[in-house]
Amino acid sequence: MIRELVDLPLGKFLFTRVSFDSTCNAPYFRLMDADGVFVCARPAGNFTLTFDLSRKRCTGWYDMRTGECYECPGKRAVSEKYEQCPECQRKTGFNPAFYNATELSVQQAELNKKPHLLYLAYFSSETVKVGISNAERGLARLLEQGARSAIILETFPSANVARQYEAQIARLPGLCESVQLRKKAQILVENSYDEVTARRKLEQVTAAIRRALNIQFPNPRFAELSSVMIDSVALSSCTAIELWNQPHLSGAFVGLVGQLLVMEQQNRLLAMPMKQYLGNYVTITSDVAPLDLTPVQTSLF
Repeated sequence: MIRELVDLPLGKFLFTRVSFDSTCNAPYFRLMDADGVFVCARPAGNFTLTFDLSRKRCTGWYDMRTGECYECPGKRAVSEKYEQCPECQRKTGFNPAFYNATELSVQQAELNKKPHLLYLAYFSSETVKVGISNAERGLARLLEQGARSAIILETFPSANVARQYEAQIARLPGLCESVQLRKKAQILVENSYDEVTARRKLEQVTAAIRRALNIQFPNPRFAELSSVMIDSVALSSCTAIELWNQPHLSGAFVGLVGQLLVMEQQNRLLAMPMKQYLGNYVTITSDVAPLDLTPVQTSLF
């Protein structure tokens, strides 16, 4: 499905997803209006986001065959732990940990038959993740995770085959299968990124995998992702990125590092974790509202 991306609309919407487009790698917010119509909007320029935390709603369900999104039939409220109600979870049928499930949905079984990528994702010199992703998504899954660089090791004919390699690699020292948002935020704030260092680290890990498992990857592909996610000019003009954990953020859009929205205000970069607001209503305006930036925010949660 070709996704139509629109300019960021103004008004009140249900905030249902933050991700990257698989065709052009552009960041987007998926919003639902009062009529139950979904739009995928590109964040850009100056804007203000104000989230209403009084009620969290189910974000609806997604048809993995067509790529269409649908409003929750019951417009149900959900707890802080969830993004979907049980009915919409069943309708979507997606299970990223399918290899641990005792039973798969028809949708997941069909998805598993499609080609999948095996990749290494670089977050820092100390944090490298191994993972698999539907090949049709291209680099979108890596961008969605906030990986600063990556190596696509191989493309396999199905998720099940790709998972066999992922499981073997994940057992090796120095590698992980998941990186928590808290850790990603800490890395973004505390670690500088250098493309040369990242590439060298990924190549070293790839060589270690080959030696340890006697696996050959004929054509590994390096992907530099940091420049896709965040404006390097803005990064160089501000001294540091600070974590921002208030439901109101305003300024100039700088980038989206995975689930972390980075905005500039008063020559300071603020990183807001967006995933925690999925299912909340957001009001979007085009002004820049002054923020009280003293004291400096030091904790994400």
